[in-house]
Amino acid sequence: MKLKRSLKQKKINMRLSIEKVSKNFTAQHGKVLALDEISIQIKEGEFICFVGPSGCGKTTLLNMVAGLETPTKGVVRQSGEEIKIPSSDRVVIFQEAALFPWLNVIQNVEFGLVRRMNVRKRREISRTFLNLVHLGRFENAYVHQLSGGMKSRVAIARALALNPSILLMDEPFAALDAQTRDILHEEIEEIWFQTKQTIVFVTHNVREAVRLGDRVFVFTARPGRIKKEFQIDLPRPRDTNSESVVLYAKLIQQELREEIEKFLKEEVDRDWSLKKANLLRPAGIDLGSGI
Repeated sequence: MKLKRSLKQKKINMRLSIEKVSKNFTAQHGKVLALDEISIQIKEGEFICFVGPSGCGKTTLLNMVAGLETPTKGVVRQSGEEIKIPSSDRVVIFQEAALFPWLNVIQNVEFGLVRRMNVRKRREISRTFLNLVHLGRFENAYVHQLSGGMKSRVAIARALALNPSILLMDEPFAALDAQTRDILHEEIEEIWFQTKQTIVFVTHNVREAVRLGDRVFVFTARPGRIKKEFQIDLPRPRDTNSESVVLYAKLIQQELREEIEKFLKEEVDRDWSLKKANLLRPAGIDLGSGI
């Protein structure tokens, strides 16, 4: 592995600015505040990780950076320009690879380039990134012939082929076994080092966040706020099981435990309230009808 730089060698230009962002959703029982006053400054070339309880708004924030959702309040900017719509300069890799089963591997990778360049040029670019993720020999394979890890690699290659400035990753390795995930950690870190892209990575895996991130942001239970920011000042490459990574992970887990307990208590209380209402409701009577 060629990756040997430390965090202090990074660029310091600002790439992303999340400024007092809040997000409300309208639910059946009224408005839900998903995110509350989130402010984060992300430098060009940083690897940023978000961790937090389920439902705390991590993916919602990622979608706002992508331009797939708009804030209720606040603003998200890329290089000073407000993000209002999706752009090929900000590409999302989801937990599911979302590949087209009727296309082979190289056709999946070049899909986003079809209207941009001729066949020869896009095929050349696609092969470059397939080789980068070690799938050059499988360019003619179809999705059903690939393992889970290989599908993740194809999704990464397809995103990289668009040459985005910002790569947004929403739990891309969550469904993979531990051994495959460790290999992909090494590969995504090497790719990040070579491309110098800004990466925002959502995960529930605390060690994964420490293994990959320059900074880790811990979210509170809903409504999501930034509870604490951890600067992971460790040299690269990192070992998931090393003492220093485990120590950082324990510190982050301590911050998360209280938020997860809040989330679980809220869910239990809500479920009990619904159950109690059902138990008290007389047969055949709708409590919402005024009878």
